[in-house]
Amino acid sequence: MSLSPLPVELWLDIFRWSTISRSTPSLCATTYCPFQADALDAIDQEAVAVKRTLVCVCKQWCHLAKNLLLEDVVIRRDGSSLKRALQAEGEKGGYSRVRRACLPYSSCIPCNSDLTEAAALLKVCPQLEVLVRPIPALQDELRFELPGEECPPLTSLKRLDWWHHNDAARCGGVNALTDVLHAAPNLQYLSLGGDMWLNLLQRKPIELPSLSTLRIRRMNVLFLHQICRWSLPSLRHVIIDTYTNHRLFDDFWSTFGDQIKSLELGRSLKFYVLDMVYHVLANCPNLEELNYYVQFTASPHLPLDRHISLTTVRLHAAPNSFFTEGGNAYWEHIGEHFSAFCQPLFPALKRFVLHGDWEAVRWDSRFRLLTQKLKDRGCVIEFNQPS
Repeated sequence: MSLSPLPVELWLDIFRWSTISRSTPSLCATTYCPFQADALDAIDQEAVAVKRTLVCVCKQWCHLAKNLLLEDVVIRRDGSSLKRALQAEGEKGGYSRVRRACLPYSSCIPCNSDLTEAAALLKVCPQLEVLVRPIPALQDELRFELPGEECPPLTSLKRLDWWHHNDAARCGGVNALTDVLHAAPNLQYLSLGGDMWLNLLQRKPIELPSLSTLRIRRMNVLFLHQICRWSLPSLRHVIIDTYTNHRLFDDFWSTFGDQIKSLELGRSLKFYVLDMVYHVLANCPNLEELNYYVQFTASPHLPLDRHISLTTVRLHAAPNSFFTEGGNAYWEHIGEHFSAFCQPLFPALKRFVLHGDWEAVRWDSRFRLLTQKLKDRGCVIEFNQPS
């Protein structure tokens, strides 16, 4: 198959766009974008499937698309096939194309040379930007009894998605969060989850001067307490996936509340039971942007004091089976959210951005009434619908 008459640059552009899936922005972003924090899959399955198809079409397509296939890799326990594929591109070529790597805990059990192979692969990927340590699968047999391999320098790493595993962390090296953070001084985006044991709390300071986005997944109070000991001078954006009690965040607000500029609540029914919006506004006095899934979030009981810095509210329309869209309970619920921000407690509020699919209710007279109240107080209403 010939690529003419199109120039190679255009083919590369076509291949690039065809291999961006719905999950790609969520998995590869290194800066904050509203409502982009989705499930942290080990690999971008949809994109990888297209890449594998492209390299099988013909030799020319294989030559052009192979770079894309090497961008997102999983380092398995037996990494020989990945190593051969990377080495086939020359002494440095293949390794320099790796942008995102998933390192399962099952690949890093320090009982033989396999861990050395995993650490060695990370060491020779000079352009690695995203590293993922996913939740171990239930069927994985994980026994960590020996010291782990030292974590190599990860100076190009911009994002780390880390699920904490206590037994693995005791081994240190690439299995210990603190060791990896010390090796990644240029980190910008960090997502964390898991339950930490008391004996793993460390007093050695963690300094991440460039970290601007922190995503907090499910974790216990000890883990959150550990984070509060870190130095995060550039932290501005926080995503909270879920929580069990607002008191869990008391130390976090005391440590970082003043510097948070935008905060996003995840799509969790926990936020429907506990009013997190109130605690966010009460503890983040310099917050400028508040983002949440309106059908998954309790109607806010707002603070008595004015919040003078909030300029933007973003509501996502992701459906909740609790509500029948267009039903009385639905209108009552979203009406309480819209009305809350019509109050004079928010003198700087200028933008109300509606994400997701609002088409089913957008043209209803009740919806127009809700938005008109916001317009009357000087808010601009914007729709950011899925493409």
